[in-house]
Amino acid sequence: MVMILFTGCSHFNQAIGEASGEYDLLVIGPESYRRILQCFLDFKATQGIKAKFHPIELISMNITEPSIIAEKLHEFIAGEYFKSSIKYLILVGTYEHVPTKYVYSPGDELGMADFNYKPSDWYYGVPDWNDSEIGLLGGNIPRIAVGRLPVKNEEELDRLIKKIIRVEAGFQPGLFLILRDQSVNVDQLLNVLHFSSPIRVNTTPSTLDSSFFKNVTFLVTITHGSWNTLFTRTPEGELKPLVTSNEVSRITENYALHYMAACFAGALDSEGECLARVLITSAGGPALVIASSRTEWSENPILPVFWKRFLATGDVGGSFIEAVETYLLDANVFSASKPSFSQYNFYLTKVIYGDVSWRVENPVGSMMNRDASPNSSSRMENSLKGLLNTNIVEKEAKPAWIIILLLATVFPSCILVFQKQWKSFR
Repeated sequence: MVMILFTGCSHFNQAIGEASGEYDLLVIGPESYRRILQCFLDFKATQGIKAKFHPIELISMNITEPSIIAEKLHEFIAGEYFKSSIKYLILVGTYEHVPTKYVYSPGDELGMADFNYKPSDWYYGVPDWNDSEIGLLGGNIPRIAVGRLPVKNEEELDRLIKKIIRVEAGFQPGLFLILRDQSVNVDQLLNVLHFSSPIRVNTTPSTLDSSFFKNVTFLVTITHGSWNTLFTRTPEGELKPLVTSNEVSRITENYALHYMAACFAGALDSEGECLARVLITSAGGPALVIASSRTEWSENPILPVFWKRFLATGDVGGSFIEAVETYLLDANVFSASKPSFSQYNFYLTKVIYGDVSWRVENPVGSMMNRDASPNSSSRMENSLKGLLNTNIVEKEAKPAWIIILLLATVFPSCILVFQKQWKSFR
């Protein structure tokens, strides 16, 4: 694998930003972020991604109503899609900087709260969005992969851009970890990973300390969630946090991607601090997070299809688009005659925080391959034993790569844990 070293920022990419014709990535955020974002645009150019920055101020034009700004923003992005065939969109900032669209999709969030309007950045990924198609078979299929850098200030943006460049430029092989309950069926995901019998490890919340993330590349957590915490149940039945937004600073290791199948962990509009936002903006932790801003389903079919496409192509955004399209065209999920709003929520409320245009070169080949020597396999296994401080229960003799299935005692469906009253969003 050829590695291109990125040594710093220049201004050659400005010509790309001003050029007409096709380009790949549109970045929209406050004008005050331009200088820092230039480093990111320059880096993407070294990766073969043509990018353009456009200030949100030129779209909002002193309008203060978020819903109107969202409409104008959608109109601008749709125009860029039809004119320049953009594939990726990155929104920079929180909803206060770049607003999202609250889409009417009724649901009682498992009876614990009423959120009939769901925040959805995917509105911007559908150039021909039609509100009347919400919940219908094939309704509002995204054509642009949408991500967000949910930073609050220049300091956070600078730290996040440096982490993205550091992880993408220095991508290293490592472990694929799945944390889930024994009662959660992950056969579809394991089939995608070409595994019938991964390494299995019994674990409790106490193992999720800072050393847990060492040598990790990809992490999937299928757990309970609130906006600031991932939870599990101990063998004694006690609900305990796996990781909270207050503890993220303890994670000093970087890893590539964290897919969180947990309720509310990606809720950028919460009154408290969002776990996914803290994970992505911290110096440690993942360079990219996929999460949910509202309720999640532990067997959401988007998850295995994403990993299947991502491991085949290495294209984060393109793989997620394909997973969503497969989902929205599934007649077993949606009906042409009867809207399925609750199922539609599982698409609307998915968020990608980080560089949605990231294309990982040969993601499968970068992991441990089938031809790994017994000695190298043994070294990895011993390293894992030391990492988790527990016993390996079951393992595949010659895996395509090392997949660790961590077994925690959690329920198969997501529960909501509320610590204070939510405000109404619309």
